[in-house]
Amino acid sequence: MKCELVDQRVRPESLPLDATRLAALTGGLGRPDWVVNLVLVEDHVMADLYERWYGATGVTDVLSFAYLENAGAGEPDLASGDRLAARDLWVAPGEVAEPVTVGEVILAPAFIAARCRAEGWDLEAEWALLVAHGCLHVLGWEHARATARRAMRACEAALLAQIGIAHPLAAEGTED
Repeated sequence: MKCELVDQRVRPESLPLDATRLAALTGGLGRPDWVVNLVLVEDHVMADLYERWYGATGVTDVLSFAYLENAGAGEPDLASGDRLAARDLWVAPGEVAEPVTVGEVILAPAFIAARCRAEGWDLEAEWALLVAHGCLHVLGWEHARATARRAMRACEAALLAQIGIAHPLAAEGTED
């Protein structure tokens, strides 16, 4: 899948993850003709989205919105296990244009940068993790249960290793 950057910030700044590394990170996910929009927003926009869709207050780092269906007629457009799909996935009926936009990963760059500074985290590694995490959600991955969380973490680690980055959470030995 390809990621297309949609920068909605008032004062866009460069990102710590360049286009080449981003393509290497997400290129093996989903179908090659699928697109996920990486939408960069201001903190207040993220807080509004977080409250509207999840009922939570405050800013979060990443939100994912998948446009793929979990059921459909005929063979799935992507079968469970293929190209890291967590389950059988179908493109929504009526989506015929290529490339097909299959989801959005919303990111709050200012919040992410501030948290990385405060925690002493590597900004590039955090960005890579959040993009991988968001794209896996688009492909049906969830992490509410411990077994699902471990499986998703292993997929994230494998994706990050492709671009020479250790999983930030695994390196710290944290579970969440």
